[in-house]
Amino acid sequence: MQCSVRESLKTQAAAVLSPVVVGDRVRLETLIDIEDQNSLKGQQPHGVIFEVAPRQSKFSRPKRGMEDLEQIVAANIDRMLAVSSVARPQFKAGLIDRFLITAQQGGLEPTIVINKIDLVHEIDLNRYVDIYASIGIKLICTSVKDNIGIEEFTECLKDHASIILGQSGVGKSSLLNAVDPELQLKIGHISDYSQKGTHTTTAVEMFPLKFGGYVVDTPGLKYLGLWEVEKDDLKHYFPEFARYLNECKFRNCNHINEPGCAVKAALKNGVIYPERYQSYLKLMEQLEE
Repeated sequence: MQCSVRESLKTQAAAVLSPVVVGDRVRLETLIDIEDQNSLKGQQPHGVIFEVAPRQSKFSRPKRGMEDLEQIVAANIDRMLAVSSVARPQFKAGLIDRFLITAQQGGLEPTIVINKIDLVHEIDLNRYVDIYASIGIKLICTSVKDNIGIEEFTECLKDHASIILGQSGVGKSSLLNAVDPELQLKIGHISDYSQKGTHTTTAVEMFPLKFGGYVVDTPGLKYLGLWEVEKDDLKHYFPEFARYLNECKFRNCNHINEPGCAVKAALKNGVIYPERYQSYLKLMEQLEE
């Protein structure tokens, strides 16, 4: 049934960009347009949404070009599947770490999926499994072509409300079709020149899964901005820093150039992975900009 949003709800919405999003629990009125006052036969009902229940979780980002506004993409989901690929398009650990931050902000349980492992690549997959296991994040490796990791991917989705995210071309639609062929999602191609994927998913949609649960499919992301993350807050989004934060010489330590930094000492001693620390430095630099 087609639904519209009551104007009063748009006005009252806390986030003007997102009065109603995929996953929202709403109350609505069902209406019928009557052309013939003597008969309702053949008339199609439609709904008017007049109330949105408080959101228990969300995936959101700053609106591109209007970074002071929050754009909520989906609500009331409990899992995030952040999909990357070993190649075509190239693997980006920094983007994965951005997904993890948005998962923490939105109250979502993240799982990392590294796809297309059948392709020739130089990614040390076992190392990345260890890196993210050290902070309690599950990472699974998949290949639709070779049927690797599909069962584990299915288990991540089963009986959950999940959102699947990643760059265009990483194989989100192929993975979903592999676990539930009835979805019949359109699959794009990778440009040989740019090594980038084309957008096949053009809107945010939620689909029921035949084995239980729901999944929100999203258009591919080229970039993921972070909503309301300040420089002084960033360290709290890196769980491996937590035990050392109170051991630094300076209370406002940013763990970059300060003397007596316990985080840098842990890095030197091999307790913190350098890949994650480099990701932290890049994010700090971008936040400064």
